[in-house]
Amino acid sequence: MRRTLSLVALATTSLIVLAFFVPLATLVASQAESRALADGEQVAESVATAIAVVDALDALDATDSGASVSAQVALAAAGAEDVSVFLPDGEVIGAAVDPGPNLNRARTGSAITARTDDGAEILIPVVTGEGTLVVRAFVSNEELRSGVATARVILAGLGIFLISAAMFVADRLGRTVVGPARRLAAAAHDLGEGDLDVRIDPDGPVELVEVGEAFNVLATRLAALLAAERESVADLSHRLRTPLAALRLQAESLAGPEAAALQADVDRLEREVDRLIDDARRPMREEAVGRPADLAAVASQRFAFWDVLAREQGRTARLRVPDHPAPVDCVTSELGAAIDALIGNVFAHTGAGVGFAVEVVPGERRLIIEDDGPGFVAPRRSLLRGESGGGSTGLGLDIVRRVAERAGGGLEVGRSESGGARVEVEFGSPPRE
Repeated sequence: MRRTLSLVALATTSLIVLAFFVPLATLVASQAESRALADGEQVAESVATAIAVVDALDALDATDSGASVSAQVALAAAGAEDVSVFLPDGEVIGAAVDPGPNLNRARTGSAITARTDDGAEILIPVVTGEGTLVVRAFVSNEELRSGVATARVILAGLGIFLISAAMFVADRLGRTVVGPARRLAAAAHDLGEGDLDVRIDPDGPVELVEVGEAFNVLATRLAALLAAERESVADLSHRLRTPLAALRLQAESLAGPEAAALQADVDRLEREVDRLIDDARRPMREEAVGRPADLAAVASQRFAFWDVLAREQGRTARLRVPDHPAPVDCVTSELGAAIDALIGNVFAHTGAGVGFAVEVVPGERRLIIEDDGPGFVAPRRSLLRGESGGGSTGLGLDIVRRVAERAGGGLEVGRSESGGARVEVEFGSPPRE
């Protein structure tokens, strides 16, 4: 915005300066020419007046000094160097010049000012007893343009100064808008990163002040809504502890080989409920703990957990992960929950004995989980929350999709080589420190 304001100031000020200084520069040249011509006319008139006075004195004294003497006396009195006097007989007194085409017109009694290639000539006729003399004063082009270049340089410098001053003022005014706008953008970015305590001190133009105040209200309201939602989730999760306690007592009262497996499932369910409560009451700024996560390590850990149940159900479970770490821009707990959701879908939607595979593609930060079951009824609908079909709500895949998108990746579903379900999850690389 500062650049835009500066460019606008540059354009408008330049137009104003051009509209004002171009005519002024032309006027300066015209004034200089008029002044030089006026000086030349003054010199020519003074010589003509001196000749007329000498001729009049000769007439009073009844003497005849001659037109040549009168012209010489007049030139000496005026001290003019570029003045010539053309006598009636064609003789030239003063500066030696060739008679131009305007001389005959001047002898008819008309004063003439005419431009030539070298400047301008001023011709003034003087009527004496011997005939008509013509006084010629010459003004060179240098004299006609005297001082014009200096004046134009001064005008150009003044114009540049005015344009620079306008751009400086526009830039200072732009800072009053850009500064608050940048602070507002930074606060919005922090809010998007999960800092619900961020607030700004509204300043700048009235419109930005209103936007800043609205931002503070929005942040406050958002923090209140999220806090209420988290408390609601925590309360609902806490209510599950009572039926879980009853379920545990019933599981402990059972005997036989299935009792241990049932108790293990109850233990896992209790841990998940506790994790829900902890996550719901944990501040958002603390959720980044465990970032970045090692995709290979977390996948191996969750596979080992589910492999016990897979062996009990006669499933063939395969794990392929690289030997080196595969860091991804994700929280470890969220990554583990996403992998649990995908493997859990295999157990929930395929029968006992159906095998599955977990693979982490080396160097690509990509997780692939596929099974040998019937596959997705409608692969595209399976990504729609609540509309996946096949007796599923689609919540598990929705959880995985949101985790992947927060990590800068995405989720794709399809069919495996055996015709079963295939889920590919791609994660973004963690930011460099």
